[in-house]
Amino acid sequence: MHDSARRGKPSRISRVRGWRPSRSTPISIAALLGLVCVSATAAVTIFDLTPIVVRSDSMAPELNRGDLAIARSASAGDVTVGDVISVKDRAGVRVTHRVVTVDPFGSSIQFTLKGDANAVPDAQVYNAKSIDKVVWSAPKLGYPLAVAVGPVGIFVGGLLVAALAYVISGPWRGSTGAYKPY
Repeated sequence: MHDSARRGKPSRISRVRGWRPSRSTPISIAALLGLVCVSATAAVTIFDLTPIVVRSDSMAPELNRGDLAIARSASAGDVTVGDVISVKDRAGVRVTHRVVTVDPFGSSIQFTLKGDANAVPDAQVYNAKSIDKVVWSAPKLGYPLAVAVGPVGIFVGGLLVAALAYVISGPWRGSTGAYKPY
């Protein structure tokens, strides 16, 4: 037996409390997630940014599958050889590769792109007046973003909203909305 327990005092171990969730914990977590979402949306809108989830290893080792790349809209005339840009091909599929050549082409600019892991440049030559220029990337952050905006993320988001509504107006509240202990 510990000496302090013999003297009638609680031991140091029993006085130390760990964190325990309360009824307001889900609301606090939801508020924090909401703040993160609102902040990210504001940053994307204010700074004209585009989040891009990397879906292949064609740009490895700079960008790998599952990475999150952030691109800023720019004029095609501001692009130089060596920049990593994102454009849509003829089929409307986004391609994020490094610029190999830049040539004026009428009122637009013509780009030849190549993935860092690819042996040869892309077969398609891209014409554009504006592009998305990659300015930042984070390893593996694209996976949670891809899930969040897909069907699974929307379903889970709906469940979270329903759970939050239950917590806010659950059976432990009286008709006045005040807390009613069990």
